[in-house]
Amino acid sequence: MLIRWLPILILVLFRFWDLGARPIHHDEAVNGWFVDGIFSRGYYSYDPQNYHGPFFFYVLTLFESLFGRTVEVMRITTVLAGAAVTLSPWLFRKWIGETAAWIAALAFAVSPAMVFFSRYAIHEMFFMLAIILFFYNWIRVREEGFHLRTVLGFGLTFGLLACIKENFVLYGGSIILAEGVLWAMERKPPLRLDRRFWLGLASGFAVGIVFIVLCYTAFFMDQDGMRKFFQAFELWSDTGSKGNGHQKPWDYWISLMASYEWVCLLGLMVTPFFAIRGKGWIRLLAWSTAFHFIGYTVVAYKTPWCMLSFTWGLVLLASSGLAWLIRSGKASIVGWGILGVMVVQAGAASWDVAWKSPDQDGHPYIYGQTYRDLVDQNDVMWAEINARPGSKDSVRVQVVSAFTWPLPYLFGGIRMAAFHGHDNAPAALDADWVWMDKTFEPELAPRLVGSFSRTEARSRQWAAPMVIFKKNQGP
Repeated sequence: MLIRWLPILILVLFRFWDLGARPIHHDEAVNGWFVDGIFSRGYYSYDPQNYHGPFFFYVLTLFESLFGRTVEVMRITTVLAGAAVTLSPWLFRKWIGETAAWIAALAFAVSPAMVFFSRYAIHEMFFMLAIILFFYNWIRVREEGFHLRTVLGFGLTFGLLACIKENFVLYGGSIILAEGVLWAMERKPPLRLDRRFWLGLASGFAVGIVFIVLCYTAFFMDQDGMRKFFQAFELWSDTGSKGNGHQKPWDYWISLMASYEWVCLLGLMVTPFFAIRGKGWIRLLAWSTAFHFIGYTVVAYKTPWCMLSFTWGLVLLASSGLAWLIRSGKASIVGWGILGVMVVQAGAASWDVAWKSPDQDGHPYIYGQTYRDLVDQNDVMWAEINARPGSKDSVRVQVVSAFTWPLPYLFGGIRMAAFHGHDNAPAALDADWVWMDKTFEPELAPRLVGSFSRTEARSRQWAAPMVIFKKNQGP
């Protein structure tokens, strides 16, 4: 009986324990800064160059209003979304069976990508959950047709996808292509395309569009929100095709799975079998996952967290294959052995990336990461500021850096914090604290006015170390 609860026990241990072990990433800091803007402005003003929808920012705002402004609070939101993803296979147990659902939940619980990125306050875990919920509702539409519950389920999950990330169009295209392939293979439409269907589909899209309009216009407080929503697709298409510094080779996802996500790799291997020999929903899952994987392979822009968008389907396919093997009499020991090896490998990899060395260089999941050194120096500065009541309103901080994040979020609450690039650096660096890139020090250190003590810290991957000057107080 205890083994049935194993995914949940691992989930609690691998998600909630020591959420502050990893230094804040600059993307998390940017998201936190947007939330600060919501508190000051009253709504989120969508920026198409951010490539992220408003929904996640409102979730962060809700949690910060309830529990305070910390990186751990931001990460709780994605921990909960990741927990929902881990438990989501039970939504599909009617079709895949209890054994496959349990295997999938266990695989999600120990997956290094799931562990690492669910403890990371960015959009991807909510996007992954939205894709799963949309697919579940689409299966219900296929089986039950459109009625009130399926119209609402389809519409709300479609709207949710669009309000989290603009690349929902890749997944939508994958579903359409998969249904087209099934139509050709089975020589009949996969759904009954009668008047009731088209009316239900239109009603579902109407529900989703209302969701999208309300979210992107901040309930009509941002009148320009919908124009910017459509503008984002042009910007995103350009970034996706060029990579903008994040371009990777076509086999990037395969190499990640071969190194860390063995269950997903197994899922990729069995996808052709289910695509050809599968029936009903699992054939749809296989084809839509294949098209989604191909779409992300073709796009030049690749960051490790993007793999979450398609790996959930690979986990369900692999789990279905393992469940079949486990039920196959003498071959069951082979199935259990494969599962055991994969769980141990994933658990060890999760421990290494999430807790042992969460700011290490060279790990592909630790991407553009802030180093602990920088956070420690920030803590030293804040300890001194907090030791003097009222100094948050009087202390001055100057930053001169080519890569300022995550400092704007970390310095939140310091009223007189100013950020500069090299070209607009102040002529006089006379603040109580001066932070600058070490590469700027030979040129800018002579501009320091007064007596300072100097400290040095690594900042983040791909960026120069920083030097921190603290003004010495007079006698």
